[in-house]
Order: sequence, then structure tokens, then C-alpha cells
Amino acid sequence: MNKNTLKKAVRCVFAALAAIIPISLVACVPAQPVEYELPEGYVPEVKGRLKVGARLNVYPNESSRKSVNNWLNAFRNKYPEVTIEANFSLPDDYSALISSKTIGDVYWLSDADCYNFAITQQALMPLDYYIEAFDVDLSNMYSGILNLCVANGRYYFAGATCGNMTFTYNADAMIEAGLLEPGERVANDWTWEDFKRYAEQLKTYDVDGKTLTQVGMGFPLYWTNCFSSFIYAYGGTWSDTVNKKVMLSNENVRKGVNEAISAIDNRWIYPEGVKMSTEMKASYGDVRMNNGCVFVSTNAYTVLTSSVAELYNQKGIAWDVAPWPLFPEKASPCGTLGFGVFNYTRNRDAAAALVLSLWTEDGQIALHGQEGGDVPVLKKLGDRDFWHLTREGYRDINFDAFTANYDRYVPGQVNACVPPEVASIIEKGIAEMFDDYCTGKASWVDKLAEIESQCNDTWDAISKEN
Repeated sequence: MNKNTLKKAVRCVFAALAAIIPISLVACVPAQPVEYELPEGYVPEVKGRLKVGARLNVYPNESSRKSVNNWLNAFRNKYPEVTIEANFSLPDDYSALISSKTIGDVYWLSDADCYNFAITQQALMPLDYYIEAFDVDLSNMYSGILNLCVANGRYYFAGATCGNMTFTYNADAMIEAGLLEPGERVANDWTWEDFKRYAEQLKTYDVDGKTLTQVGMGFPLYWTNCFSSFIYAYGGTWSDTVNKKVMLSNENVRKGVNEAISAIDNRWIYPEGVKMSTEMKASYGDVRMNNGCVFVSTNAYTVLTSSVAELYNQKGIAWDVAPWPLFPEKASPCGTLGFGVFNYTRNRDAAAALVLSLWTEDGQIALHGQEGGDVPVLKKLGDRDFWHLTREGYRDINFDAFTANYDRYVPGQVNACVPPEVASIIEKGIAEMFDDYCTGKASWVDKLAEIESQCNDTWDAISKEN
């Protein structure tokens, strides 16, 4: 064979390989979603390879990844026939990875993602049958967290953190106002009515008697994790996934929203991030959420690393943590972060076993027992201290606040209850509603009705498309 003939032969071989390899790679991923129904008495085989993915912006460094790596190592020890490849570099937007079926077997998500990935994108495998196959005890879960893992009546991911909303508060200011005795704490069952009473006594003014120097509370009302509390506060039912409707203008929802409006009118709160009229802005003076607000909202355990807590420690100000105040009906906003199984996984048994281990005592202790951990989702672990911070300035705070009133939890994010297209209308509309009200442009009642109408038109169009 001469040199030219050999070159042609080699090129032909490489061309053939180039054609075969992509087909082989694609063939590794099932063409159809996995069959999630299991035969009666099915015994899963937990072995083989798993690819686990998480967002880079959630786990940007080794310190933040310790908790997840510890959980994965604990699973490896229990199931030595499983090989796990962890990827902490997934982008914020999973769309391309889901479309190309390259996201892996298990991936990170939050409760706000559940409806979208499970129903809209059909990219999550239901876990119901595996919950039974692995005999996972759900009775010990916080029911409010468990509900966030459901879409259209099925469990689609394992929420692993108890993310209820809490407040960091200036205990010295409460003592100075005569609302607490030294060493006393705000009760874990305090109410919105208690807050309103506190807020009146906590207001302080500049020498002009008009400009505020301190108010009761600061939080971003436009953020649905805060605003949602007022929607539920008086028994408001604002969404119906069966009939695909949004009901933001019903009487009980309006009653709750009116409480938020009254809190602004009475200057009990500083509405962080809301546009204000010149007069309203002047009335708050230099008060901001991190300056002059006795109670400052934060998302659960992140209170412990918040700028407010650090500032108080630096200034020697006594501070503590309080749960979200109670309303007449269940209205304590919560959220959760966890992992789900990709609907096209090549190893459904092992993937389901890994994800559902997050709802076991061993999995929770592995995840939350060191740096990067959070608040456990199992009731029997709530009063144990393995998840408490022990560093100076944080040891003696009210850790019970992070799991208090778990029977009053409601979804904090509207994304957890409705399609993302509908949720975005609500999020944008609520922000505009407070902006318009605080600048004197429009009635909040009319704006609620407008948001409701836009949501229902959009949801109806989505339903027709599907």
C-alpha cells in the first residue's frame, strides 16, 4: 500500500469513528423518560455510576461544598458499589443541559424550581414509588417543607434544608424601650399584633419630632418570601393548581395585604427596596433596613452570617433571633434547597436512593453537621445541637427560632405554587403595587385585581398550549 492510499484509509477510519462516537454517547441516555412506577415488592439495586450536579453560584468554593461532599461520602460508605462524580460548576440556567440531557443523574434545585422542572420541563422523576421501596419515614418531616417538594400531587425532589423566614433583632433597643427585661427573649410564639404594639413603642424621632431615627422592622415587602405571609395571614387562598387560577383579589387576601399597607402608613416598618414619594422618603430620614430597624428580616439560617449580626457583634450590641410573627392563619414563609433525579437518568435506583437519603437521619446529620450545613428538616433533629454554630458571638442565640412554629409553614416563593410565567407576573406586579402606592400613583386594590387578571390570562394560554 503506497503512502497516499494509507492516508486515505486512515482518514476513512477516523471519519467512521467520528460518526459512531456521538451516536454511542447519545445512546447512553434513554430516549424516553424513565419508568417511575415500580412493581409491587420491588427491591432497588443501589450500585453503578452517578453524576451529581450543583450550581456554581450556590457552591462557589470548597468551604461551601463541605456539607454536600460529606453527604456524598456518607452515601458512598453505605453503598460502596456506587461511584459518584460531583460537579459543582453548573450554570444558573439548566435549560441547555436539560435539553441535551447532559445535566447528570441528580441535580440541585430549590422549591422555587420544583414546579418548573417537574411539570413545565418534565425534567424530574417522581419519587413516590421509591419512597415506598426504600421505606422512607415522612412522618418525621416538617410538613410545610415536605409540601414544597410536591407538584401536581407527586413528590419530585428532596428538600434538605428548613428555610423558614426569621428576624434578627436588636435586644438592647427592645430593653431600652421597656419591651424586654435583660436576658429575656422575644417569645417564639409572638404574633403580628405583638409586633404592632412593639413598633409603636420602638419609633424614635429626630429633634424635629417628625423625622424617624428608628422603626420597628425592616424588610423587602416586594420580595414574595416576605409578601406571601400577608397573602395567607387571614386564610387567603390565592392559587388553584387544579383549575389553574390565581385569586389575589379575594377578601381574605386583601385583608392580609391591607395589614402590610397599614404597617407602611403607620411607619411600623421600613419597606426596603420600595420607591417612595419625596415626603415619605424624608419621613424615614437615615433609616434603612440595616440602620435604625430593630427587627431585620432574613432567610432562615443565613441570619448567622448576615451583615446585621456581624455589625451588632462589632458594636457590642446584644442581639438575638426571632421566628416570623404568627398571624391568625398559617402564614410563616418557608423554603427549602435539595436535589432531584433527572427524568432521563441511566441509574434510577441509585439516583433515587441518593436523593431520598436526604430525608433520613444519617443523611441529615452528614449534610448539616459541619461547615456549609443548615437547619435539618427532621423534627427529631431540631432540638439537637450538632447543627448549631459554636463560634464566638453566635453560641447563645435562640436556635429554636429556626424550627419554631413548623406547623404554620406556608410556601414563601410563588414559583413553588404556579408556573414560572405566572409567578413572574406576580413578582413584578407586587413590586409595582408597592411602588405605585408609596409614590401615590395608584390604588393597591386595583393593582391586585390587574395582577390577577394578567395571571389568569397567561395561565389559560399555557394550558391551551399543553
